[in-house]
Amino acid sequence: MKKRLLATIITLSIVLSVVLAGCGQNSASSGSGNTINLAFTGDPESFDSSKVAESAANTVIQETQEGLVRLGDKKIEPAGATKWEVSSDGLTWTFHLRDYTYSDGVKVKAQDFVYAVRRMFDPATACPSAGIFYCIKGGEDFLNGKGSVEDIGVKATDDNTLEITLKTPTPYFEQLANFVSILPLRQDVIEKAGVTYGTDPKAMVFSGPFVVDSWIRGSKIILKKNEKYWDAANVKLNEAVISIVPEQATQEQLFDSKGLDIIQDVKAEYVDKLKTKIDAGDITSLVGYYPSCSYVAFNNKDKDKIFTNAKIRKAFSLAIDREAYSQNVIKKDVPAYGFLPFGLNNGEKIYREAVEEPLKSMSGEDPKKLFEEGVAELGLNTSTPITVTFLQRTAASNNKTISEYLQDQWQKKLGVIVKIDTAADGATFNKSIQKGEYQVAVTGWGGDYNDPMTFMELFLTGSPNNSAFFDNERYNELVNAGAVDSNADKRLDMFREAEKILVADNAGIAPLTYNVKTTYMQSYVKGILVQAGGPAWELKNAYIEKK
Repeated sequence: MKKRLLATIITLSIVLSVVLAGCGQNSASSGSGNTINLAFTGDPESFDSSKVAESAANTVIQETQEGLVRLGDKKIEPAGATKWEVSSDGLTWTFHLRDYTYSDGVKVKAQDFVYAVRRMFDPATACPSAGIFYCIKGGEDFLNGKGSVEDIGVKATDDNTLEITLKTPTPYFEQLANFVSILPLRQDVIEKAGVTYGTDPKAMVFSGPFVVDSWIRGSKIILKKNEKYWDAANVKLNEAVISIVPEQATQEQLFDSKGLDIIQDVKAEYVDKLKTKIDAGDITSLVGYYPSCSYVAFNNKDKDKIFTNAKIRKAFSLAIDREAYSQNVIKKDVPAYGFLPFGLNNGEKIYREAVEEPLKSMSGEDPKKLFEEGVAELGLNTSTPITVTFLQRTAASNNKTISEYLQDQWQKKLGVIVKIDTAADGATFNKSIQKGEYQVAVTGWGGDYNDPMTFMELFLTGSPNNSAFFDNERYNELVNAGAVDSNADKRLDMFREAEKILVADNAGIAPLTYNVKTTYMQSYVKGILVQAGGPAWELKNAYIEKK
């Protein structure tokens, strides 16, 4: 067995401090009275770790379940597993579990991880993140109906030993072990709940630092300390109240009145308002690149044929003024002319610093000319303007602003008519994207681990997270080769070419912005971690400090 290596993870991490105003709480050292107030912009889809791929759900799941490893301060740390070894050929990973239990006192067993992995690859589950784990032997074949569940490379050799076999060496698998899709699952609990599993916290069990005590949709989620957690002695918070606050302006008002203890991803004008409090030490701030990219997804399998044409997709992409979008519309982040964001490593190099953004070399191309050429290639009727439909995420004002900006850009520069349809809520929007029931929409992706594959694998043919239904043989060839090649320079060249195919040559998507993660906290919160690959905020070591 070779010695395991802790892979480098680009993280944003902080340890900050706090008391909820007017609550008269004791200091964290007393171990009582600690409540933190947080917010999501919308309800999670579910707490079923096999079926979600969005930030709010992932955050709650990571706070309430304990997997093999946990993302600590800038590194992967033992969690449900106390140690692990990797075979000399890099294919067999053996994890040794600690003795720990779920919130109902039942022991967490290696078989629970086996069940989770098998359920992830079950076609009936429709796990949106299954493609990330195609490195597990037999998983992709079973998902595609070519093998049996017993062929999947996961087994429990006893209650405390889990063995995972890969089909190719995957140097970053240690980071994948932190992913929600392979958190332990109790088969008896899931079978009892049936199709409703993940929607009612009272019908669930939890193995992490917290339990979901209640979930009032459209109002709030309450997490309580899990007294059965193996490391409960080091969990200082008694409670986390996560309010559902769709409007940024309302979140700002709550933060100003200390009704919220943390606020993230705010606009520039609000940052200006906070400067005096930051200078006075009343608020602590953290600003830095976070490996995340927002983009326009074109349905490459568009039933109306329009976005099946690469020139039309490219025209829509080049018609967007990304500088104005970043500065004047969303008023945050930085313009993206590629898909892979800053804050992401390829070996020892930061990918985005080593590779020029593909769209920057296309600034001289005429989007209207490209559009007309694409329309001609499709043989579309040009006697009346072509109409396309933009799917807006929700009715929230920030989404409306984005939709109307893109509508204006495309109508003015391409001469099309853009209709805006609005999804009822975030879950409905996500389902429409996953089913391909849209023409064009804005979505995004955040890195789950520090390697280009966390982005590049999204647009492999057949990937469950391939929101654009992009399908390119050369792209597949390059990305699949880069996934297993250990030579960092060769991988860089492969990913450079693949990214160019995705955003420039074929314009499967149109990058918009790279995320600049901004986190502001009341000066009385301590022990919070905010980092790529983890939840929106890691609460395990957080506490409220007496003023």
